[in-house]
Amino acid sequence: MSLTWIEISKSALLHNIAYFRSRSKGKKIIAMVKSNAYGHGLLKVASIIKDEVDAFAVADFQEGMKLRSLLKHKPVFILLPVIEEQEVKEVAKSKMSLFVGNLQYLEFLSKVNTESKIKIHLEINSGMNRTGIRPDELTKAMEIIEKSRTIELEGIFSHFATLPANLNVAKKQIQTFRDVLKQVKDKNIWIHMENSAAASMNLLPEANAIRPGISLYGLPPSPDYKLDVKPVLSLKSRIIDIHFLDVEEGLSYDYTFITRRPSIIATLGIGYGDGYMRNLSNKAWVIVKGKKVPIVGRICMNHILIDITDVPDVKLYETVTLIGRDGEGEITATELAIKSGTINYEITTKLSPHIERIVVE
Repeated sequence: MSLTWIEISKSALLHNIAYFRSRSKGKKIIAMVKSNAYGHGLLKVASIIKDEVDAFAVADFQEGMKLRSLLKHKPVFILLPVIEEQEVKEVAKSKMSLFVGNLQYLEFLSKVNTESKIKIHLEINSGMNRTGIRPDELTKAMEIIEKSRTIELEGIFSHFATLPANLNVAKKQIQTFRDVLKQVKDKNIWIHMENSAAASMNLLPEANAIRPGISLYGLPPSPDYKLDVKPVLSLKSRIIDIHFLDVEEGLSYDYTFITRRPSIIATLGIGYGDGYMRNLSNKAWVIVKGKKVPIVGRICMNHILIDITDVPDVKLYETVTLIGRDGEGEITATELAIKSGTINYEITTKLSPHIERIVVE
């Protein structure tokens, strides 16, 4: 019996895919499953949606090879540079594709001696200023590609910097990307720029693919941005101890919480070692038997203390929901992100890979 586990809702994930399919105006869907599918479990997620999307994008070579072992023929795109020649050859042999964001990397790939084509997606820096070739470097990039015996231009893309917060900046980026597209002779390639927010708005009609990320998993790209998607992930743990305290007793490290009443305190078998944010100490809530109860005291590496005084008949090994819904109670990753001073992306991606992911309907 696992003390802590993550439930992945198959129905919610398929609902979200259908939502983006309905908004994409016939465009292909590149499912962003990088960083262990935003913490949801790379292979679990891919197994559910493999027949519902057109391609997958992973973070690095290791994730690519792991996914390719499951998906023998589906397009797999690798975001981060693969810089070892032998690994590049493995990518080409496995018919995966590389995202290329600068001329130096493009030059390196052009010199790799491989029997299979190295398929690439050329990134245009339209204003993100993180990676991507500048528009005035496009001619040089195309020269390198055309002279190479092994590089095949499979796609061209860019990345929004400010959506959904600032649409004006996004429009400038779109115009920059459009100007670049005019110079690309072969339009029969993957053309993509739209993330979760942009895909829901259909900001780039001339693109033929979208890249839903955080909202694929039912979370908004910003707290106040509404999409018709459903949260996919629930985080659950079990009560491993119950103890009774008098008034003015301290809890956990440094006694950051002192009881103000006779209290029943339960201990959960989960902590920051599992990826639950330590700075949620004394800030967040969990759900026990459908009722929200507070986290009290410092969150430890493998323990969290909760006040269950107001919940009757709680038993040892009772299930507790830290993210998700139980009865009328619900706690979202976005809610925890706000309390933690971060974004919902970090709340889910920090969840440890060692936590078992279980697919539920």
